[in-house]
Amino acid sequence: MNKMPETVTNKFIELFAVLNNATDDLKMAGAEAYLIGDFSKVDVITDSCRKLQALEAEIKSTVNNFDAKYIARNEKPNFYKKDKNRTRKPGDRLIVKVAGKVIEEPTIAETFVKTLRIFGLERVAKLNKTLASIPLMAKSPVHGYQAQRRCDGWFITTHVNKASATTVLEEIAKELHIPVKVEFIER
Repeated sequence: MNKMPETVTNKFIELFAVLNNATDDLKMAGAEAYLIGDFSKVDVITDSCRKLQALEAEIKSTVNNFDAKYIARNEKPNFYKKDKNRTRKPGDRLIVKVAGKVIEEPTIAETFVKTLRIFGLERVAKLNKTLASIPLMAKSPVHGYQAQRRCDGWFITTHVNKASATTVLEEIAKELHIPVKVEFIER
């Protein structure tokens, strides 16, 4: 079997949204029942909420297992020799310091995503930022655009370089009133 089609992935995203909405509705109903004093109803609602959360976790696990098996089957052996005359140098490393934390990952894109997670994905999404006319964050993937990473229910555009990563992170930090320091180390 091949990689999961985009339409199936989109349907899973819709399913997760519906499950989250149903869970939120149950939590509200449970709070109302608690205020009224109907504790038997609170127990039933709490049990239903746990079951929905367990269902969501199981579905996510199944999807992740499918993706992992697909990737494992389709990995190509690395039998190419490195070219000694390679003119392209390895990429730089991005280091971001936020709220006393130092974020340094192997690639600029990974550091970028991890920094956005520390800022808070929901808070960053509300800023409606764009990169190369593509939304920085979206609930569904932008059709035909491959430089997006799936993270905590969001699709984050990761087509960044030194300049764009620095600019975007500093703009977001300024708007969220979070002190940030962005540095690059050349390899």
